Amino acid sequence: MTQIYRTLRFGLMLLAAAVMTACGSDEPDPVKTPTRTVLVYMAADNSLDSYFNANTVNLSQMEAAVAAGALGDGGRLVVFHDGASTAPELFEITQQGRVSIRSYDESESSVSEEHMRRVLADVKAAAPADEYGLVLWSHGTGWIESSTSRSGGVGPSAQSFGQDLHPTSKEMKVTTLASALEGWNFEFIYFDCCFMATVEVAYELRHATPWIIASATELPVEGMPYGVNIPAMFAPELDLKQIAANTLAYYLSGEASYEYCTISLISTEALPALADATRAIMATGALPEPTYRAMPFFRSGGANSHTYDMGHYISALPVSAQLLEAWKSAYEKTLPYFGATRTAYGLDMTGFTGLGCYIVRSEADASLLGYRNQSWWKDVVSQNPSFN
Repeated sequence: MTQIYRTLRFGLMLLAAAVMTACGSDEPDPVKTPTRTVLVYMAADNSLDSYFNANTVNLSQMEAAVAAGALGDGGRLVVFHDGASTAPELFEITQQGRVSIRSYDESESSVSEEHMRRVLADVKAAAPADEYGLVLWSHGTGWIESSTSRSGGVGPSAQSFGQDLHPTSKEMKVTTLASALEGWNFEFIYFDCCFMATVEVAYELRHATPWIIASATELPVEGMPYGVNIPAMFAPELDLKQIAANTLAYYLSGEASYEYCTISLISTEALPALADATRAIMATGALPEPTYRAMPFFRSGGANSHTYDMGHYISALPVSAQLLEAWKSAYEKTLPYFGATRTAYGLDMTGFTGLGCYIVRSEADASLLGYRNQSWWKDVVSQNPSFN
């Protein structure tokens, strides 16, 4: 009996030791690196291809970056490209080269809501990921919907984002863009085009992403430095300030054809507070003084984007110090990073505050350029009794 007891006890001790050893050797499960797909949506059926070949240069930069290992662990770079002389195509850039996903009929405009929705659905099916980023590549004029010019100078083309010349010339309003992106929550949207860093554009897209990177002025044809920013977009810890800073550094370095650049990182999650603070100022009925000279974001003789420096404008309004301080606090939270070269196409940028806006001085101003269709007008600026 004693021998049986000893044998049983010894067996139990061995079993316990084995269990303890097994438990002790368990390593914690490795933290899974989130997968990230970035779509570069290139509406290039316009002068950026036919005249400047900017799309070809940027695509080469993307391919070189990916070949050098820019995608890291779990990154996928997908490009929709519609060029002036090439059929619309969705393809993935891998270390081995381009892999076609699907082609599209030329009769479909790349700047229609339906087509953009179709491309986005195809991206999700072909390159599913935990996170998505979006680069919008084309011409841009901000929020403008009409080519009618309020003041003299060259009128803008009737577009907000994008231009597709075939089969017929079409553009996409920013309100349409917001509708096309409905249901998505991109980690970021980067506008690689001119004039998109305006409060009207950011407010319209506030439900599509928490972060927007964009330029308030014209941007030289080289656009974003893809060789530097593609690796940054796939870094495990996404640093959007650095991505914006990389673009400015590229133009400050003298590598581009012109040393002109403005760039801003916009927090759309801070926009509701900025809207509240701006609405409070508008509710006073304040208007710019007759002698006020706004800081334009468009050059003489160029496309008139009808956008002006928002910080410069609001700070000049005759309102109480309390209202203005509350507004400045909200504005600073909206723009965690912005920067500019000293000049941009002849414009003095030393007073640049990061964000553009349209300045309404009268009820008639609000009726031009499709401004009444913008959510920023409806929710904020229209509260000024001077415009009713």
